Amino acid sequence: MKQNLMKESNESINKAVEYLEKKKLVALKTETVYGIACDPGNIYALKKLYKIKQRPFYNPLIIHVNSIDLAKKIVHTSKDAEYLMKNFWPGPLTLILPRKLNNLIHDLALSGLQTVAIRFPKSGIMSKIITKFQKPIAAPSANESGYISATDANHVIDSFGNKIDLVIDSGRTNYGLESTILDLTKKPYQLKRHGVLDYKIISKKTGIKIVEEDPRKIDLKKPNSPGQLLKHYAPKTPLFTNVTEPMQDDAFLNFGKKSINHQASLNLSVSADLDEAAYNLFDFLRKLDKLKKKRIVVAPIPNTGIGKTINERLFRASI
Repeated sequence: MKQNLMKESNESINKAVEYLEKKKLVALKTETVYGIACDPGNIYALKKLYKIKQRPFYNPLIIHVNSIDLAKKIVHTSKDAEYLMKNFWPGPLTLILPRKLNNLIHDLALSGLQTVAIRFPKSGIMSKIITKFQKPIAAPSANESGYISATDANHVIDSFGNKIDLVIDSGRTNYGLESTILDLTKKPYQLKRHGVLDYKIISKKTGIKIVEEDPRKIDLKKPNSPGQLLKHYAPKTPLFTNVTEPMQDDAFLNFGKKSINHQASLNLSVSADLDEAAYNLFDFLRKLDKLKKKRIVVAPIPNTGIGKTINERLFRASI
């Protein structure tokens, strides 16, 4: 076992808090993907985080809290924002809100913006660590910038080895895809990133109008949300979508009951269950990427419900 890898326990939680206080990096499970946690108020920890991920400084981080009260110390809320928080937190929903000036969040964590992408994850270990740390934490996905997100601790070790000070193994993540991001700083509210929660369901349940952002209007050099970079979630092997007949030197990511006799293949869900497909997506892409085939080709995925999020991730991975 790697020296920096520990199973989740009281000992590892206490060590994580100690490390965060010492400006170190800790990889933690959320319900969506694994994240690399650091103190968002400390410029040295933030610089280390950006460097290890090779993340552009103009790409802001999501700030994680363990209560609405802590969120209110960081952002200005509204009636709609608090309604969404009460209905969907803790859970896979990130809200972009106006920033409150304080020393909890350094400008670097926000890429100099006056807004904060904030969420309250449904993650026991995150909640315990934030409670003991007594501050919010920044925690972007635990992978090199642009590469496939990590959904278990071994993915984190594969990406970084011992470069991260501590990796806590809490098992596989619950969903396998990232949080949905909504921008509430202007009306109509905008969907910034497809995620686990379907924005149309959020809108229908709450009566709050949300529109999908026009991709032509996204400023890729100054995004106000993570997940906006054009090429993202990508394996090193070139990826192609909507392929039904793989070639001999392809690695094939199948979906559904149609049986195709191809040696280098995995099936996201034989029963065509989109939730199961989402859960397996990043794990299977990493496994196929290790085969070092000429291409990774992916069967068509229905563009409905969480299938939209799967297809969005595959589109960005294929660019």
